[in-house]
Order: sequence, then C-alpha cells, then structure tokens
Amino acid sequence: MESTPGMKESFWQYHHSFEHRLEAWKVEVLYTWEWWFGIVLSIIAWSLWLFFRKKESSDRLLLAGIFTGLISVTLDNIGYQLALWNYYKPVTPLIPAYLPYDFALMPVVVMFLIQFFYVRNPWLVGLLFGLLTAFIGEPFFKLLGIYHPVYWKNIYSIPFYTIIYYISFKLVMRRNFEKLK
Repeated sequence: MESTPGMKESFWQYHHSFEHRLEAWKVEVLYTWEWWFGIVLSIIAWSLWLFFRKKESSDRLLLAGIFTGLISVTLDNIGYQLALWNYYKPVTPLIPAYLPYDFALMPVVVMFLIQFFYVRNPWLVGLLFGLLTAFIGEPFFKLLGIYHPVYWKNIYSIPFYTIIYYISFKLVMRRNFEKLK
C-alpha cells in the first residue's frame, strides 16, 4: 500500500510542468540573443580567469570558485522554487538557476576579488561585492530581461553575497591544508 499519494501526484505534476517548460524553452529561448549572451558570458568569464589568474594560486582560488558556484546554484534554485524570482531566458531548462551567473560570473568575480584584495578586510570586500552585485549586477540582468524578481528586493541579496565572499575567502586563506597520505 502506498503511503505517500500526495508526493507521487506532486512528482508527476512537476514532471509535466518540466515537459511544458522544456517545450517553451525550445521555442522561446534556445538560440535567442539572450541564450547566446549566457554562453558567451560564461566563456569570456572563464577565459579571463585563465589568462589573468595567479597561476601558483590556481588550486586555492578554484576551491573558492567551486564553493561559490555550488552555493550560488543551490541558493538560486531555492529562490526559484520559492517563486522569489524567475529566469525567462535560462541557458538550459534542466536547472532553473541561471548557470552563467552561478557557475561563471559569481565564481570568477569572487576568485579575482580574493586574488587582488586578499590583504583587505574580507568583510568590507564582501560587503562591497554584495552592494555592487545587488545594485548593479541584478538590475543589469533584469534590464536584459533575463532575471525577474517576484517576491525579492535587491537589498535582500547583500548579506548572501557578502557571506558567500567571506566564506570563500576563509576557505582560500586557510594555512593548514595537509597533504593526503
């Protein structure tokens, strides 16, 4: 006997909703200038990092980038699921988050900030990052028609961006990494 009929029904509703989203994405998003913008933005961001990174610090910086990307995509998905915001022009319909932002722009900017401002107070750098991202980055993507806040205000983003930067900074600046044996 099945004890979770509501969960089973909600699973199938979610699946049918995804099928509808996939068909809409194929017709309304795929190969549009916004779709190409996301692809090119990702390529440019990572190319800049590959060219300008401090090569001897690549591993540590990548730790910060991977952490930033994973946290960003997780929080982005949570916000999307809670209908706090939406993306009408995602690069892929498989993940509701805007991947060029979460896996390219956010990690690369955080890695560059750590690389160039590691001697500065990480809370201040994080706060500046949060302010610029919330009040310039988010409105820019809204202006392009990619990001659509529903129940979200830019000011809510500041502590999230600040804390993401601060934790990334602390991960990178740890001195007690031991070799694997």
